[in-house]
Amino acid sequence: MTEPLPIDASDWNDDDSNIGVAAPRSSGFDSLLDFARNRLIALVEDARDSLVGQVRGLKSLADAFSQTLGNALGDTAHPVSHMIGQATGTIDTIADALAEKSVEELVEDGRELVRAKPVVAVGLAIAVGFLIGRIAKASQDS
Repeated sequence: MTEPLPIDASDWNDDDSNIGVAAPRSSGFDSLLDFARNRLIALVEDARDSLVGQVRGLKSLADAFSQTLGNALGDTAHPVSHMIGQATGTIDTIADALAEKSVEELVEDGRELVRAKPVVAVGLAIAVGFLIGRIAKASQDS
């Protein structure tokens, strides 16, 4: 007669959510992926918050420029001041949208942009790559 095979159940979990049914424990790899994903989201949220602050700073700079221009040139600067005011309104809208959306929503918006306007997405990618290259080169030179 053959002996029954020994069963090692150490890698199975029987908790209350699986009443009477054994389920495999989550592997260390799954928890590592969750940790990495959560850490990446936290880093992106920090970068997003920093970007929002920089965009709001740009708006303040444009407002100050518009006011200085208006004070220096008076009514002759009104058309330019008006255009700058419209631009700062757009900048403020962008900053609000960035601040209010979650990382997942921003990623989905990016995907929708790529699907709807692939040429614009490629152009943006080239521009961002160029800027990053210039910044990296400038930091190496100094």
